[in-house]
Amino acid sequence: MSLSVLSVDQNPTEKQLAARKKELEKVDPSSYVNDTGVEELWAEKAFRHAQVYFKLICGINCTKLKLSKCDEELYQNFMVTFPRVNIEVIDEDKMKSVAGKRRWRNFCNMFQYHVEDYNFGTLLRLDCKEGYSESNTTLVPRVQFLAIEVARNRQGLNMCHFGKDPNPNPKSEEGENAEEKKESNESVSEANENESPNGEKETEPPSA
Repeated sequence: MSLSVLSVDQNPTEKQLAARKKELEKVDPSSYVNDTGVEELWAEKAFRHAQVYFKLICGINCTKLKLSKCDEELYQNFMVTFPRVNIEVIDEDKMKSVAGKRRWRNFCNMFQYHVEDYNFGTLLRLDCKEGYSESNTTLVPRVQFLAIEVARNRQGLNMCHFGKDPNPNPKSEEGENAEEKKESNESVSEANENESPNGEKETEPPSA
């Protein structure tokens, strides 16, 4: 079965997820180079992970959130290896420079046998005060995501999302736009009522 026939479903059932996981386990890298089906499967998993994680930091006190069994080791090693990295707003260019990639690769390799799927592509928010969006997201190995997010949580940087709705309702925005449009139309109607049939604007005569 070709993986390319599998479509991305944002709300797959447990049975579908299990079937897709089995398909991934069968993947032969030499046979599926640049296969769009494989890319969709990995993109789907990364997207769902991002959704779940953001819901977590919006719903609980994330300073006590445990992301892996190696949180303490990740945090301590991260603070020693990257003491001057601004985790509040990640500098993507610096992080993905030649030197930055080398340092992060060495860091990630330390946890190769301790973190499951340690190098799996994971979505990371660049600015911790913002949610996931195209402009605020970059793809990093799972260990890198864990190290940065564990540090953000322990330092309380993600607490700004506590109590937020992780899935704001777009209908509310549509309602506001509809109300603004209605008010605009009413203003135009009032202006038209104040004009005479020949198009001249009527004015009240001055009082004597």
